[in-house]
Amino acid sequence: MSQQSGVAKVVVVVLVLLVAALAVYYFTSDVGRTRITEAGKQYAQWTPENIAKDPENYLSFCEQECNAALLKLKASEIEIAQNRGSLESMAAAAKNKVAAGAKGLTELKAAYKQAETEAKFPFSWNGKSYAQDAAKRDIVSLFRQVEAQKSVAAKAEAGVQRLDGQVARIQEGRAKAQEQLQEIATSRSLLKVNKITEDLTRRLTSIGAAVQSTVGIATDSSAPVSLDQLAAQQATVV
Repeated sequence: MSQQSGVAKVVVVVLVLLVAALAVYYFTSDVGRTRITEAGKQYAQWTPENIAKDPENYLSFCEQECNAALLKLKASEIEIAQNRGSLESMAAAAKNKVAAGAKGLTELKAAYKQAETEAKFPFSWNGKSYAQDAAKRDIVSLFRQVEAQKSVAAKAEAGVQRLDGQVARIQEGRAKAQEQLQEIATSRSLLKVNKITEDLTRRLTSIGAAVQSTVGIATDSSAPVSLDQLAAQQATVV
């Protein structure tokens, strides 16, 4: 009776910690809610009693979940690397446009001021003849384009920083998965020489909770930064 009571207390603590880790993800994402609900059904089948009855199959289930999580993490890592390269190229291109535009804007404004001071319109700049109104329009247009490209560069650089955060999250998930695979291997060895005990049941139960947390990282619905979204934002600014 005392063994069952001890195991029950461990299960309660594990569930409380797990709910705290996944609550925000569950309530803020339809996809996350569906995934966690389905995964929860699978984990719910492995009660302490069922673990004690069939520890080998339980460990196989946990091992399968860990390996699946590692595959998802690898796929996310590849996608992030591709997006990072695109974002860095976008930022570099935007910065080049800003530099060229700022230089041209300075030159055009200087030429306009000189023509205005000397009352000499039209004037020539960069191979083009400018009447006064046309010069004003081009100065305003060039200024807006420069500011738009500054916005693109800033958004792309912010996107790279977000991707860096996702990479750190992936590394955390991979480390957890590897830890649990090692724990699964150790538990299998213990089962070969020991009967199922309260301590071993507690250890096996903690493996399930840790694996579920790892799967939560791998199935995180936080999508990588969208280049299409950035392009749409740039079109809106212009």
